[in-house]
Amino acid sequence: MKMILISLLLLALAAAGAAGYFLCQAGAAPDAEQLKQFERLAYFKNGRFTAENDVSVHPEKMTGGSTFSFFSVKKYAPDTPLPQKKLDKNSFPQTPGELAVYWLGHSSFILEIGARCIILDPVLGNAAPLPGLFKRYGQAPITREDFPPADIVLITHNHYDHLERASVRALAKRGAAFVVPLGVGAALKSWGVKAQHIHELGWNDTFTHNGLTITAQRAEHYSSRRGTDKNKTLWNGYTLEAGGRKIYVSGDTGYNERLFKEIGRRHGPFDAALVEIDAWNPGWPGMHLFPAQAVRAVQDVNAKQLIPAHWGLFNLGLHRWDESIRAVQRLADENNVRVSAPVMGERFEPGKTLTRRWWENLN
Repeated sequence: MKMILISLLLLALAAAGAAGYFLCQAGAAPDAEQLKQFERLAYFKNGRFTAENDVSVHPEKMTGGSTFSFFSVKKYAPDTPLPQKKLDKNSFPQTPGELAVYWLGHSSFILEIGARCIILDPVLGNAAPLPGLFKRYGQAPITREDFPPADIVLITHNHYDHLERASVRALAKRGAAFVVPLGVGAALKSWGVKAQHIHELGWNDTFTHNGLTITAQRAEHYSSRRGTDKNKTLWNGYTLEAGGRKIYVSGDTGYNERLFKEIGRRHGPFDAALVEIDAWNPGWPGMHLFPAQAVRAVQDVNAKQLIPAHWGLFNLGLHRWDESIRAVQRLADENNVRVSAPVMGERFEPGKTLTRRWWENLN
């Protein structure tokens, strides 16, 4: 009986520790007073933000395996480590370039535009609030200590593959400014980011900083970090403009032709579009772009080239790591859309640098 009681006590302590760790990683959610401020918005109804698309999940249409398949890595991962160029503090120019892109894996990027530096959705660990879940296929090409000085840290939404406590805290210690969707500031504040460094944007809101203009764009997705907070924070795409150069960032989104064409008319043409290409599945057809839709989205927004995002690192769509990039490249070739997919850590300058189809020689 004594051993049973000790075992139960240890299990209770472990569960309490896991719960505490989870809540710490989740961060705070907007309180009732904050949510009340959003009621004036047409896209906030019954206490939650809304998407135009149907972003519900249909388990009976899901392909690629059961729900338990999300926790499998080997089934979908590359057989060998993906190529990458390691980055450190000396890898970046003292003054950011006019237009350059560093892909860090999945949806994490370092962007240089108009001599400004933006760090986009920095996630260097796993895409989950607890260790061992949604593991990466490989290590990041940079450490948090080696992030370059950033004018802005830009967050598209609060899912764990886009918003990471450790990276936020590391960048906050440097006094970085954060541009985030409505409501996401609550989590940042709970992690130690000062309120004056947080700028929350709703759709079509604009933030300007030293010649850099960031405008939040509508996207078709959802938000949640703890199960009880679904859609209590917003999800954004963005347009970035500085020094006469323009970039479109889709964020996570389903396809909406009217929406994309409107973005193209109002803000395009773009030098490049960072568009998500992975995590699609027939079981959730409205919340992520399928390969053909990603290609069409680039055409809709009037971008000169597609830089693939949201791929190559996590099992989020229940298909092989390279299935999306191969399909996107084939469809882009058929539709005269230029695809530029640098390896992780490579400095890519749109209009100057040539990329190779490095995934074609990997399994």
